[in-house]
Amino acid sequence: MYKLIIIFFIFISACSNNKVVNSHGLKELSKKYNKIEISKSNKNDVINIIGKPSSVSLFDENLWFFIERENVNQSVFKLGKSKIQKNDVIEIVFNDYGIVKTKKIYDLNDMNDLKIIKESTNKSYGTNSPIGKFLKSMEQKLNSPKNRR
Repeated sequence: MYKLIIIFFIFISACSNNKVVNSHGLKELSKKYNKIEISKSNKNDVINIIGKPSSVSLFDENLWFFIERENVNQSVFKLGKSKIQKNDVIEIVFNDYGIVKTKKIYDLNDMNDLKIIKESTNKSYGTNSPIGKFLKSMEQKLNSPKNRR
């Protein structure tokens, strides 16, 4: 019995108490953010200071985003659930000449807690309307078994 307790103690003492940090994106964004100057830095300066953007806006090529995120595993008892330790996003807007127009940094406090509503949208057509009849016939055709010859 004592041998079992000693083996168990050795096994538990070998476990690490260090927290695992999972990083995503670029490092040290808050320090790099201060090096960018409005109306002085251009796109090449931003790439040299921070690196390539994590995302460029689909609608405006002069809007760049840089992302840094760190997740930390909480404890063994929480079964691998992680907590967001750091979440920084830099938004840089350039003018038409490639000079920094505005810059903003968003941190963990700027994140929004989304509340999901479990209500559903009701359909605005009836089953007797022409649209309802058409959709019902399409549904029947999709759900019918295929005829194999």
